[in-house]
Amino acid sequence: MFKKLAVAAICVAAPFGSLLAQDAKTVIASAQKALGDVKSITYSGSAKDVAFQQCGANSADMQCRGTHDPLRPINDYVRVIDLTAPASRHTGKTANIGPGGSTTITPAAFFQQVTSQQADVAQPWAGSLEFYITPWGFLKGASENNATLSRRKVGGKSYTVLSWSPAVKAPSGKSYTINGYVDDHNMVDRVETWLGENIMGDMHILATYSDWKDFGGVMAPSKIVQTRGGWPFFEVTVTSAQANPPDVASLVPAPSRPAGGFPPPGPMTVTSEKLGDGLYRLTTGAGSYDSVIVEFKDYIMMLEAGQSEARALAYIAETKKLFPNKPIRYVMNTHPHSDHTGGLPTLVAEGAIVITQKNNVEFLDKALNTPRTLMNDTLAKNPKKAKIEAVEEKKVYTDGTRTVVMYHTWPVPHSNGLMIAYIPKEKVLFQGDFSVIPGEPANDHVKALIPILEKLNLDFDRYINVHASATPQTKADVWKAAGKS
Repeated sequence: MFKKLAVAAICVAAPFGSLLAQDAKTVIASAQKALGDVKSITYSGSAKDVAFQQCGANSADMQCRGTHDPLRPINDYVRVIDLTAPASRHTGKTANIGPGGSTTITPAAFFQQVTSQQADVAQPWAGSLEFYITPWGFLKGASENNATLSRRKVGGKSYTVLSWSPAVKAPSGKSYTINGYVDDHNMVDRVETWLGENIMGDMHILATYSDWKDFGGVMAPSKIVQTRGGWPFFEVTVTSAQANPPDVASLVPAPSRPAGGFPPPGPMTVTSEKLGDGLYRLTTGAGSYDSVIVEFKDYIMMLEAGQSEARALAYIAETKKLFPNKPIRYVMNTHPHSDHTGGLPTLVAEGAIVITQKNNVEFLDKALNTPRTLMNDTLAKNPKKAKIEAVEEKKVYTDGTRTVVMYHTWPVPHSNGLMIAYIPKEKVLFQGDFSVIPGEPANDHVKALIPILEKLNLDFDRYINVHASATPQTKADVWKAAGKS
C-alpha cells in the first residue's frame, strides 16, 4: 500500500515540476520579448565607479568621506552587451589621482570587459557575473541553466523571481545563486548574486534597473545602480540606447596598454627587526606591507594585519615564535582600504580584537561578521564573531609597563578613518599610507599629516610606514620632505 502511495505521489509531483519549469520558460520568454528580443544592445551616458574599499578621484570632490564616498565620475560612457558572443564591454573617460598620494588629477581611460571565455558559466564567477547581472545577460543565463520560479515582495512591490546557478562552484564547494526580479510589465528590475570576498565574506552584489524607457525602439533602464556588500559601487545614467548595432564587435575597443604586468609574488619570508624590548617590525622585504608587534604583560598587540591572508598567517607564525606564550589580543587597522584590511579576517580567526577609527566601525563590523559559506579561508574554517573597538580622536593602551597611543589623523584626503600609532618608549611613529620617498618632496597626503603631527607635538625618532621603506626613516626625513629642515 505504501509503495502505491509513493508512486502516486511521484506521478503527481512530476507534472507539477514540469509546470514550474514551463512557467519559468514562459516568464523568461515574456521578459526577453518585452526587452525587444535583442541579440545585442548598446547604451551610453555617464557613470560613476570606485576602486573597491576606496574613494574615487573627483576633480570637484577629493575629500574622502567614507567607504566608496565619493565615487569617481566617468564621462562619455558606452556599454555594449553581445548575447551572441556572449561578451560585454564598457568604456569611458575618467580621471585618477596621481601616484604616491598626490591629489593631482590625471586623465585616464575606463575599460572593463567580460570575454566569451569568461562568460562560460563553468569559469570563475567573479569574471563572468558582470555579464549575467545585466537584464539581458541574466535572461540568457536563465534560459540555458534550468531557472526556477518563485514569488517575492521587495519594498512592497511583488515580483516573479527567476533563480539559477552557474556550473562553477564556490571554493567551499557550494553553488552560487543568481536571482532576477521580474515585475508585472516583464521588466527586470533587480538582479542579485553573491561572491566570496576576503573582507566582505559572502558579498551581496545587487544591480537595480529603474525608469525603463523606450529609446527609439529598444527598452533600456534610465538608471542603473550596483552595490556590493550594501555599499555604492557603480552607477550609470543612460541617455541613449540602440538594439543590435551593426558594429557591435568593434563598438567599444580596448585601449592600448603597455605590455607586461605585475610580477608574480615572491616567497613570503618574514624577517623581524628588533626596535626595543618586546617591540619588533615584521617585514617580507621589498614591496612588503610591514607590521609592528608590541608585547604587553599578558598579550600581544599587532599594528596592521599584513595586507593578505598569506602575509597575516606568516606574521602570526613569526609572532608566536617571538612570543610563544602570549595571545594576540589586538590588531590595529590604520585605515579601511582593501590593501590594509586583507589580513584582518585571519586575525579575527585568531581571536584578536580589531582596533579601528570610529568612522570605519560600521563597515568593518558588517563586513567581518558576514557569513563566509562560499569561502574556504582561515576565518571560514574557524568562524568567530569579529570584535571591533573604536578610537574616536585618541586612545591610550597601557598596562603600566608598555604604552601605545592611537590618534585619528584628520583632515587628510586619503581616508576619513586614518589612524597612526605612537610608541613613546622607543619614540616610534607607525602609520599606514603617509609614504615619504627619499629625495622627493612630500605628496599632498604627507603635507596634510605635517600640521597634525606639529599639533600633537609627538617626540618620535623612527618613522615606520606599512609600505616597506628601502631604508629606515626618521623624523628628519619627514620634515625634510615637507621642506621644514
